Amino acid sequence: MKNLIVKEFLNSTKIPETPNGTLTKIMEFLTEPESVNKMIVMTEMGFPALTGVVKELEDRFADSDFPLNLNGPHANSVNRRNIGWMVKYIMREYGYTPKAENSTVRTRIGNFTGAKYFKTAARYERLNGIAPYEIVVTSKTNKA
Repeated sequence: MKNLIVKEFLNSTKIPETPNGTLTKIMEFLTEPESVNKMIVMTEMGFPALTGVVKELEDRFADSDFPLNLNGPHANSVNRRNIGWMVKYIMREYGYTPKAENSTVRTRIGNFTGAKYFKTAARYERLNGIAPYEIVVTSKTNKA
């Protein structure tokens, strides 16, 4: 079942769904609590949000029917840009906006990520106010 953010995005986007439903699968991956948490942590550390999930995103979807690799037609820049729009949508739902710094919000993704196809991505900053969604990180002990 698609979560509410995925449903709202799919209802509002002009990005066409693929025959295998890969657009939906990518949004579902990006909106998993673990993925959102990784994007927020990277944002708080000053990195582009995509930094936290880019390697797994590429591993899962680079050669799908929504290709992200650099070897495809037109180097698939449209699909990578669409990923950026997806991340922007998700980050907004959690109270973040692209960071305006010297009129550019994009910065290089670090080599430490292992990303092969994404070279730059947007950095975000927290907005003041209440976001529609929040990530809550908890810890539980199994000791008696």
